[in-house]
Amino acid sequence: MLVTAGEYVCLESDKANTLFIVMSGMIVAETQDPGSGERYINFGPGSIIDELSLLEGAPRQYTLRAAEPSELMVISKETLNETLEQKPSWIKAILQFLSGRYHIAEENKRKNGLIQALPPLLYIISSNIKRTNSDKVELKTVLNGLRALAGTSTENATKLLDMLQDLGILKVQDDVVHTSSLQIVTILYETIKYRALTKKISPNILSMTDQMILSTFLKVARESSSPRPGGICTVTTKQLCDEAKKSMHGFTLTTRTMGSLVERKLLFPSATYDVHMPIEEIQFFYADFDKVMDLIELNRVFPLLDKKLVN
Repeated sequence: MLVTAGEYVCLESDKANTLFIVMSGMIVAETQDPGSGERYINFGPGSIIDELSLLEGAPRQYTLRAAEPSELMVISKETLNETLEQKPSWIKAILQFLSGRYHIAEENKRKNGLIQALPPLLYIISSNIKRTNSDKVELKTVLNGLRALAGTSTENATKLLDMLQDLGILKVQDDVVHTSSLQIVTILYETIKYRALTKKISPNILSMTDQMILSTFLKVARESSSPRPGGICTVTTKQLCDEAKKSMHGFTLTTRTMGSLVERKLLFPSATYDVHMPIEEIQFFYADFDKVMDLIELNRVFPLLDKKLVN
């Protein structure tokens, strides 16, 4: 089959009843599938195109166009099946296995695309909101920025926004992205960036014990008369220990169990701290209410977001 420069060979999503082998020239494959990761692929001499579509009876993966005068060998499904019948049965099994592996690789590629697009998305939202001193940013600004920074399609950007909306981090309404808390967006961005750069868990990710202690601290602080949102709140050690026994199923607080929170400067003791001292020697603990609340919220949404990204 001879094709001239610019001539179309087939269209994406057409029924695949043949595969093509490029004998000479150059064929450009174009796909509109946002999950493919590449919109344009070049196939030179020796390339086989659409063999998986033919084997599986699936629609064509690409729109094919000749970049220059080219020669293609066209093989029908009947010819392919006849050829496979003449070969040992394990050849077809291997091809089917490779087909399955290909689809797994494509799915992993799609997931990686979403994972890689998340930090730029959070950065775009955070930076625009800070710049405008508002709690919202236009959807088109987010989509255009994400396309420019990461080459992310509108479909994948929308998937990420839907995930964040499901977790209550933001809301998309009337082509505007609203944030529930700029600080949550910012701290989530910093946490993901830290993991990407260091390949380690961010210090913002707390152990279950630390999360429970901070949640208990917040509960007592909300019930007290000390300053709360936007300020420092103080909780007596007796209040904290008593509430921990109720909320944490009999858990007894000690200076050792509180040590990591003090060391990370999330809770501050009223006296010089030593993990070997009785906790009763500490009169009270104080903390930045908003900072603690944001960390608790981060630790709620972070594992849920991770799960959404890989499923």
